[in-house]
Amino acid sequence: MKPKRSVPALMDVARRAGVGAATVSRVINGGQNVSARRLAAVQQAIEELGYHPNQAARSLKGARTKTIGLVVPSVADPFFSAAAEAIQEVARGHGTLLLLAVSENQSAREQEQVASLIQRRIDGLILAPSDGADFSMFKHAGFPVVCFDRPFPGQDIPVVLSDNYAGAKAATEHLVKAGRKRILCLSGDPQLFTSKRRVKGYRDVVRAAGLPYLAEVSVQDHESAVAALTPYLSGRSRIDAVFSIKNAITVSAYKILRDAGLEVPKMVAIAAYDDFELADTLDPPICVVRQPVVGIARRAAEMLFEALDRGQVQTKMVKMEVELIHRASCGGHSR
Repeated sequence: MKPKRSVPALMDVARRAGVGAATVSRVINGGQNVSARRLAAVQQAIEELGYHPNQAARSLKGARTKTIGLVVPSVADPFFSAAAEAIQEVARGHGTLLLLAVSENQSAREQEQVASLIQRRIDGLILAPSDGADFSMFKHAGFPVVCFDRPFPGQDIPVVLSDNYAGAKAATEHLVKAGRKRILCLSGDPQLFTSKRRVKGYRDVVRAAGLPYLAEVSVQDHESAVAALTPYLSGRSRIDAVFSIKNAITVSAYKILRDAGLEVPKMVAIAAYDDFELADTLDPPICVVRQPVVGIARRAAEMLFEALDRGQVQTKMVKMEVELIHRASCGGHSR
């Protein structure tokens, strides 16, 4: 058997470079008060040995670990998977490793994941908080936190989000202008910040237009979407439009209408919050409110590194504009 190769240590670098351990440590931490000759010798030794500083050991001395945490409700949701990728790219640009955890939008699970990240001595955290998030989980954290997609309940933590209300309002107004009179809003978790703001945008428009407020706010999966939508597909309760506040609900609604033989948009129009893959290739393509997902995620990551570098974030809330993408599912011209 071949002997196991040991990972080079700081003392190995010192011996190779012919300097003391303190000199190597100063080089690793910026090279201050080190002569050009010794700096070059240490850098060469580091390269030859393939040495990497022990971030865990450095963190015990108060240095950064070069890791940050990200907690999201789901990685199956295209919004959060795209956000995670964008945040990882920003972290990579700062020479930092991203540790990803999933909360399933449950406060107990969220606290477990945050505690685990704290134990790993992360430098900072980016969080899409659950609606039951408890601020006490940060009591002994000692690092900056930035939220995205939704604010932390009851706390003044920096946050980056889209204009949920304006997006829902624009989509519903588009349906009203297209002549729709009975517009059903399909929503998920009624306690979630994003759900509340989007449902409010819809509600304000239909009430201002003198139309009935029709909402099913507990759609969690395809089965519950069937149960929520089916009563509105025939008889006196029949609708002529659907406004869905989440892409997964939109896909279910599209399938349910198709299976019921209701032609879109001739019989029932569809407008949705959040663009999704293949939305523009369906027949008809789906009219959506598009969020700047990458922009939201990157801004949240930049704010976290700003807090790490400067000790604070200048802006407490960043609200990004959304865009209504007109497509044929509402009965208008697509673009």
